[in-house]
Amino acid sequence: MTQNCELLIYHALSNEAIKEVEKLHDIKLNKKLIPKYKETVRQKFLREAICYGRLNYNSKLENNLTVLTNWKRNHKGLKKWFYKIVEPFGKYIGRNYQRILKFERKYQNTLLKSIDEELSFLKSYNPDVVFCTHQRAINAIPIFKAAEVLNIKTIGAIYSWDNLVKARLSIRTNMYIVWSKYMNDELVRYYNEINRADIFITGTPQFELYKEVNNTSKEDFFKKYHLDSSKFTVCFSGDDVLTSPHDPKYLEDFVSVIKESHLNDKIQIIFRRSPVDLSGRYDYVINNNNDVITPIEPKWSNTQKQWTQLFPYYEDVELLANLCKHCDLVINVGSTMAHDFAIFDNPAAYINYDTVLDEKWSTKTIYNYQHFRSMPEKDVVYWINKKEDYITVIDECIVNKHSLGKQWLNTINCFDKNSTQEITKLLID
Repeated sequence: MTQNCELLIYHALSNEAIKEVEKLHDIKLNKKLIPKYKETVRQKFLREAICYGRLNYNSKLENNLTVLTNWKRNHKGLKKWFYKIVEPFGKYIGRNYQRILKFERKYQNTLLKSIDEELSFLKSYNPDVVFCTHQRAINAIPIFKAAEVLNIKTIGAIYSWDNLVKARLSIRTNMYIVWSKYMNDELVRYYNEINRADIFITGTPQFELYKEVNNTSKEDFFKKYHLDSSKFTVCFSGDDVLTSPHDPKYLEDFVSVIKESHLNDKIQIIFRRSPVDLSGRYDYVINNNNDVITPIEPKWSNTQKQWTQLFPYYEDVELLANLCKHCDLVINVGSTMAHDFAIFDNPAAYINYDTVLDEKWSTKTIYNYQHFRSMPEKDVVYWINKKEDYITVIDECIVNKHSLGKQWLNTINCFDKNSTQEITKLLID
């Protein structure tokens, strides 16, 4: 491939997202919508059974039952009966890795009947390489199967540091890019049919963007949002409803403890909701405590009905960078925001107690998730094990604010490479 590359965005993005990219880079994208993949019942059955089989296998491999929480169970109607058949078959598949591979091959063979349109398109366009930015994009499955049949080079990106154990590597490619050696080892561990030589460590552009944004001074940032620069500032970052259904109660706990303590006049809270949580479930806490809490809305699109179609505007990168740089501490339930704050050497505290009785949810489950085993030490974050610990943690941060989070961040990501350049090089070589 020459350096004068032609790029086609073959996508399922919203028109709004495409327009935003074109506006940001002042370009007109060459683009084409991916056709809706009409998955057959047999294909879906095998794909889901293999997934459940892998989850069962990975759960035993890691001696970690929380791996199985990645399997959705609250199906209704015909789906409920479909998955009642999928699950026992998936358990059977998952008892033996060679059996998993046997049914993977059967599944791949079924895909050959669903790629006529993609074969025709790829033959006419004749690309040198096809790149997938998300390993579980169902609509992209026939594209990459067609590329395999035509011997077109394919590269797949593992989207996030916690994805691999979840058994959703729907897109199979010649090469894979991962964030770090830790993820490299995970990919080989969970998919030992993949050759280590075909995995490339590139880091992730997710954190690289922070180097490019214009960080506002603390004085200007606080002035914009009517904050007091003399106060210790905590960012309480919300999770989505499924990850942390009782987040509003945690925020309420935090505020009540602060107001009853010696820190009452010394603390201010910035609240940042999860960008995909449009529920308004925090409103009652914020409205009743607007003397302490300042909500700062994520700058994301919010016009789409499906959360997978939501996307951040570039302004949100700047906003998030300034939050992470100028806040003294972030508090949440097990969020990746700990890594964002570590970029700026600021600490994170994880809430680690159950604020309401809930048979279906507990922090004890959350922190046993496999991706938390990547922590080199438990003290890479502060732990709030009971309500009173909010005060203890903040007192400690005021006296000796430091973050050991960089150690964890350097485990799950590689910072000695320019991620964008590394990925570009793989694509055009």
